[in-house]
Amino acid sequence: MANESYYLTINCSSDGAEEDLNSTLVFTDEQIEILRALQYYLYSIIIPVVCSFGILGNILNVIIFTKKKNTGMLDEVEYCTTICLVSLAVSDMMFCIATFPVGFQTLNQKIFHRSDFMLYYTMYSSVIISIFIFSSTMLTVLTALMRYLAICHPFRSRQFISIKATSIGILVVALISIAFNLVSFWHYITDDCAEEDYTQIQMSSLFQSSSFQYTHKLLWAVFGNFIPLSILLYCNLQLIRALRQSRQLRLLHSRDDTSCLSAHRRINITLVTIIIFFFILVAPSEITKFIMLLSKDQGFSYAIVSLVTNTLQCINFSVNFVLYYVIIAPFRHSLHEFLCSFPRAIRHMEEADQSSANSGRQPQTVMLISIKDKNHI
Repeated sequence: MANESYYLTINCSSDGAEEDLNSTLVFTDEQIEILRALQYYLYSIIIPVVCSFGILGNILNVIIFTKKKNTGMLDEVEYCTTICLVSLAVSDMMFCIATFPVGFQTLNQKIFHRSDFMLYYTMYSSVIISIFIFSSTMLTVLTALMRYLAICHPFRSRQFISIKATSIGILVVALISIAFNLVSFWHYITDDCAEEDYTQIQMSSLFQSSSFQYTHKLLWAVFGNFIPLSILLYCNLQLIRALRQSRQLRLLHSRDDTSCLSAHRRINITLVTIIIFFFILVAPSEITKFIMLLSKDQGFSYAIVSLVTNTLQCINFSVNFVLYYVIIAPFRHSLHEFLCSFPRAIRHMEEADQSSANSGRQPQTVMLISIKDKNHI
């Protein structure tokens, strides 16, 4: 039965380019088995594990960078960069939280109980995930632009890089991310079933238009991928050139305090690595999907590419903790100090409880002795 055709619905909800729940694609039974096996291992095993690691890692990123930001030992440029890295960690963490339930979805399920969490997750997960993908991408671009201005145009950068301007930039990124994906909240609608407690998900009339879907995906590809990738590529090349020249700068400043120069160098290396990983894990998926979109090839090959590249994107938003730990020595020291503080805190709590217990028993002992002495008298 290798040549027999079957209908299978593909639901790729972690890249914002989700297929319609009602659309069907004709595959052979062999292709169906491959897709089901691939979806099981990638979506039900790998993605939940990666997201769990990403949630924990990004929480630690926020804690360590916030602690570093509050030390008051950073110059303004490094302080603003740290604010961007904290915002990026928050966005990545929210992406991981929103993506984690993907592993618990039932393939091709359309009918849900009205109180079922998966009903609302299936309807709105793709737009929420897309918002955080877009925001993380734009925050990476914002950080890269700040580093580019600080390195290549140090005097002009003073007019643009400030705590107020950075905060406004982050707020604008958040608002644009929501506005750009706002229409996707009306991607699906519900239709009543025969039983009152159950409902069925259907695509809205707006997204049933093939021209609208094509335009929507094209706009996402241009403004959500190609323009940011172009900016990141240019900034990355400039940062790499600056890193090559930094060794000469370190030699020139060898008699002075080089802590600030070393800190900026570490940030540049970290950002270059983040951008490289972005190009490795995100860019190929978006370029491939864009080519398939133009060629209108959304069959078996598109399904395979979607499953694999969605997983790669998930890894991209979960891996920054490892990069920070490997590259930034102060990050490692702060993390070790933070983790070692827990046993000390527990020990201090136990000592405090023990001392309070002892102090609570002393008056009772004295009172007993006093009563005993009084009776003896």
